[in-house]
Amino acid sequence: MHVAVTFLGILRDQLGKKALEFELPPAANFRDLLDSLAPMVEGRLAEWAWDPQKRDFTDRVMVSRNVAGGGRDAEMVLADGDEILVFPPIAGG
Repeated sequence: MHVAVTFLGILRDQLGKKALEFELPPAANFRDLLDSLAPMVEGRLAEWAWDPQKRDFTDRVMVSRNVAGGGRDAEMVLADGDEILVFPPIAGG
């Protein structure tokens, strides 16, 4: 199955790419995606965004599945064509 991870804002700048694409086995979950993603982002994303010990995004980063939210559950089964959006912290005033 094909899954894309799209990075926005400063995360895109840190990674040097807009998106990373993965071919995962059928019934892969979000944890499988994170494990595939880890070698590509470790050392490139700031420590406030990626936790190399947990091999996961930190709580400061927003993760959304197909622009619908709910993209952080490690056991969430992914579907072919899913897009995971990764947002940096957002401030307003």
